[in-house]
Amino acid sequence: MTEMKKEELVKIQGGDSSVSGPIISAIVNVIKLIQEAGYELGSGIRRIAEDDLCPLK
Repeated sequence: MTEMKKEELVKIQGGDSSVSGPIISAIVNVIKLIQEAGYELGSGIRRIAEDDLCPLK
């Protein structure tokens, strides 16, 4: 096994990605929110077009 000098160990960098886990999670949550809003909007438009609104009793 080759030994590394202390100076070489200090120069080692890890995690070169600039996108972290919380950022990816936030982006996924925003996409899910937009998708769900689209479903709700589409459902509302369809119900209005078919005149199939639930009456209040």
